[in-house]
Parts: sequence; C-alpha cells; structure tokens
Amino acid sequence: MASVVILGCGWLGTQLGVQLSTEGHQVWGSRRSKERLATLPAAIQPLLWDGVSPLSPQICQLLPGSWLVLAMPPSAAQDGGAAYLRSLQIVLAQADAAQALVLCSSSGVYAGLTGEVSEADAPGPEPRAKLIWQAEQLMLKGAPLVPQRYVLRLAGLIGPGRHPANFTRRGVMAGPEQPVNLVHSADICRWLNLLLRHPGAFPGTVVNLCAQVTCSKAEFYTAACQQQGLEVPRFIAATEPSRRVNAALSLQMPDFSYQQPDLASL
Repeated sequence: MASVVILGCGWLGTQLGVQLSTEGHQVWGSRRSKERLATLPAAIQPLLWDGVSPLSPQICQLLPGSWLVLAMPPSAAQDGGAAYLRSLQIVLAQADAAQALVLCSSSGVYAGLTGEVSEADAPGPEPRAKLIWQAEQLMLKGAPLVPQRYVLRLAGLIGPGRHPANFTRRGVMAGPEQPVNLVHSADICRWLNLLLRHPGAFPGTVVNLCAQVTCSKAEFYTAACQQQGLEVPRFIAATEPSRRVNAALSLQMPDFSYQQPDLASL
C-alpha cells in the first residue's frame, strides 16, 4: 500500500482521502485552518497548511517515498490565478523527495476549443484555459527529481452534494444540443486508487477523466431535474463553443471503467 499526502482536502480531496484510506493506503491531508482541520474525517491524518507559507517540517518529513496529490482547485476569482500558481510553486520547491506527483487539474484547459478534445489539444484560447495550462506545466517541469508525475484533467465534478440538477443558473441553461462533460467523484477515486496500485501500467502522464454520457444537455439536465423533483430549466442558445472531452486514454487503466456514466447511477 502507498503513503499518500493530499494537499487541499476540500470537496474532492476529502473524498479521495477517505476512499484511499478505505483501500488500505496511509493518508494524510491538509486544510488551511485549525477550525476546518478539526472536521477532517478520522480516516485522514491531519496536516495544517495555509497555501501561502512554505510546507511545514511535518509535511516535508512525510514526502520521501510518498505520493503527493495536489487537490487545490484552480481559481482565478480574485487575482487571475496568481495565488493558485504561487501555491503550486511553493509545493514544488519542496517536493523533490516525493515518489510521485498528481495534480487534480480541469478540462477547463480546453475552454474556447470546438469539437472533440483530447489530451494533446490544450490549451484553449480562454484566460481560464491558459491559467490551468500554466499550472500543469509548472507541475510537469517542477521538482525535477520526482520520478513519476500525472495531470488529471477532470471534467465537471458531480457527486455527494453536487447533483447536476443544481447546475442550472436561475433555471436557465445554455446549449441544449451540446454534449455533457461530467465525472463523478467516485470514478475519480477509483481511477486514482488503481494508479497507486499499478503506476507502471498506465501509459500516459496527462489524462482526461470524463464519463461517457451520450445524450445532449437538454436530455440529461431535463432528466436530472425530474429525478430530483425540480423544475426543468429553460434552454437558450449556446454561449460558448461545443466540445466533447475524449476520455479514451483513461480507459487504458487496467480494470477501470466508468461506474457513474448516467443519471441512473447518480
């Protein structure tokens, strides 16, 4: 079993930590404040890191031989993403002793592109895409002594507390004919657990994780709202280009298939 350090135990990082612990891995996870750390699930051993300071001696002592998972969500809300990039730089400056690095990135790296997109197509022309691309390049080139590194480009996140029926904006959704690009947190957890168990079996470094939903947005979100007893959204013309995230590479992970690809399994 692996030793895993997760920096950023928010919505996704916490689920990753709990599931990996259940699978027998030894897991530590960070949050930014003592108050939030006090509510960390018992399956994850607590670490305090505020995202702006150098890593503590406690965290650094855990890194040799460990998998370091960076689960801080890309954010450009206040400063164009400068704080997010600085956080990654702080980590990578101290990460050389880790066995492997995993960055939880986003399929937002394709923003502005049209049609089917795969791992070789990034970045898109939108500012958010360029920020995510910068972060990925930092991770792929930083900490040069780390022998293994992976970028997980995650589609729109769904799972506990994030049902797609709640994704409409004031009852309106754009692009009814467009494809659906989502991934359930349970599938992300399963894929990462398999990577930890079989790191040499996966052929890639950058990988899209996206469920194979075949229906349109109109079909999918209408059914999602009906399932939850919510009003069906009003659909309007698309406000951005249509694209479908190709996740064929992720299926090259041995023993992996998407278990949460449709509404019936939400």
